[in-house]
Amino acid sequence: MNEKLQRASEPATSGEAGGPVFKWIAGGLQKLIQSPAILTPEESARDPELMRQARLISGFGVLGTFFGAVYATFYVLIGHRWGALIVIICSLGFAVTPLVMRCKRSIAPAGHWLVATLICGFTGLCFVEGGLQGHAIAWLVSVPLCALLLLGQKAATQWAVLAFLAASLVIGLDLAGVKLPVSYDLKWNGLVSATGYLGLVIFMFALGLLFETSRKRAFVKMQAALAELAAANERLVHLNHEKNEFLGIAAHDLRTPLTTILGSAELAGMVKDPREVAKLLGNIAQSATRMSGLINDLLDVNAIEAGTVASVTEPCNLLELAAQAVKNNQPAAAKKNMPIRLEPAGELWAAASPAATLQILDNLISNAIKYAPPGTTVHVRTRLKSHQALVSVRDEGPGLSESDQKKLFQKFTRLTARPTGGESSTGLGLAIVKRLAEAMSGSIECQSALGAGATFTLGLPVCPPPAAGAAVEKRSTTTVPLRAVLPEPALPLLGKN
Repeated sequence: MNEKLQRASEPATSGEAGGPVFKWIAGGLQKLIQSPAILTPEESARDPELMRQARLISGFGVLGTFFGAVYATFYVLIGHRWGALIVIICSLGFAVTPLVMRCKRSIAPAGHWLVATLICGFTGLCFVEGGLQGHAIAWLVSVPLCALLLLGQKAATQWAVLAFLAASLVIGLDLAGVKLPVSYDLKWNGLVSATGYLGLVIFMFALGLLFETSRKRAFVKMQAALAELAAANERLVHLNHEKNEFLGIAAHDLRTPLTTILGSAELAGMVKDPREVAKLLGNIAQSATRMSGLINDLLDVNAIEAGTVASVTEPCNLLELAAQAVKNNQPAAAKKNMPIRLEPAGELWAAASPAATLQILDNLISNAIKYAPPGTTVHVRTRLKSHQALVSVRDEGPGLSESDQKKLFQKFTRLTARPTGGESSTGLGLAIVKRLAEAMSGSIECQSALGAGATFTLGLPVCPPPAAGAAVEKRSTTTVPLRAVLPEPALPLLGKN
């Protein structure tokens, strides 16, 4: 880096020497203009429009400093000392613009400082370069445009008036016959005029390019903000839809059992027959269980989405868990005269949470019983495929349409198929199943066609069985509901549709 600075400080003696120096300066200018952390106040970062204006003003200050340094060097070389002094003072004013912006913690004072520097500098040059005969008057008339880009319409109007008055003063003196002096050798007059006008063209183009770059950057940020807003609105619409679905389910599924409980409780106080009282108490217990199931489902969904409880995975014998799930659902299947056929493929071990896996299998088997006609068979099969241990539950029900399959694992979803024995459905069970499976790095899939039943397949990472007498290694993974990690036998089966 020191060698680069040394080479840049030496005068260029050829095109080869000037090329790297110019690239080094241009690269440094680009880095400065694109560094808002250095050149812009922290307050402007909160507002994209303020950040755009801050970048523009900072870039203008750097651009003015660069042009001023070039012109000051040129004026010194041709002996135009007064012009060099004015340009150097203006360049220092441009250079401190970012400092003014950061110290004042505001953009407007820095913009006003820049425009004031422009008017004073160009007016001063008019008085040492022959007034209307020099090029400085052309730079002076460009000030209102600069003010408009930097400060906006209202402030630019005020500065346009001041620029008009300054230019009018120079023009008035010339019309009055007052010849303003030229403080450099007249043999350089053509070269000074050429560099002045050509420099003005380059400066205005660079200013326009700077403005367009900042505008595009602000536009991109605005587009990103609008996209985020649209996504947030979409999420809000989805959440509002879920809220409405929840209220509808709660109003229906809680009101019906509550009505049964109230009615049975009133009748229990009136009847004298112990058998009738026992029947009414059974109705109360059944309705309370139904309400508890809905509340537990809601707690499961909330616990999964909140991610507050760690899951513990360990080698699980899926055949034993499948057999336990079949046993748990035998009473419900017997009421509908539905045999459950377990088709094992030998011992099959998977890395999973035993409680969460049992909850999933309970849900899938209970759904098969719930939606299939009485007298049909439920098939539970275990098998190994590649690196996954699979448990599939197949029913002989009406099957699912393509539209039903698309919304199968969504919350609060009511499908076309209805329970065949008057059972209740919250629309949460399969959503819970999917989230539990994914929490164990597993998957859940459905294969179905109308009139051909449905097959739900749980896939879990396969693992070798633990060695005889060895302690089972338990590993904490992602989060699942508390009741899946620490099941309560007294509670009804959870997450059933």
